[in-house]
Amino acid sequence: MIEKVYEFKKDATTKVVEKIVNTEHVQINHIVLPKGEQMPKHYSNSYVHLIIIKGEMTLTLEDQEPHNYKEGTIVYVPFNVKMLIQNLNSDILEFFVVKAPHPKKLNAPEEAIKCE
Repeated sequence: MIEKVYEFKKDATTKVVEKIVNTEHVQINHIVLPKGEQMPKHYSNSYVHLIIIKGEMTLTLEDQEPHNYKEGTIVYVPFNVKMLIQNLNSDILEFFVVKAPHPKKLNAPEEAIKCE
């Protein structure tokens, strides 16, 4: 078998943060946030694409005003940017985080660095 198959949780109603793919080239995480939940504020440790598949994401980058992005949207976040991801408006926010290249290729830590 040439391909490699990865699975992720489906129909989750509680907070889920799972690393699906972690190869030398890319990291892909799957995240589910119920309403009112958020990810810790942190710096992006690679070039990040947020693929929103359910709900609406409230995203604050650096000191900008928060912006809302709905399902069916892909948001690009550059390397080393302070970011806060929240679910303020939807029953469930579900999205994938694609980090390419793998943070190690940028001499960054594999896990994002939390900030205030």
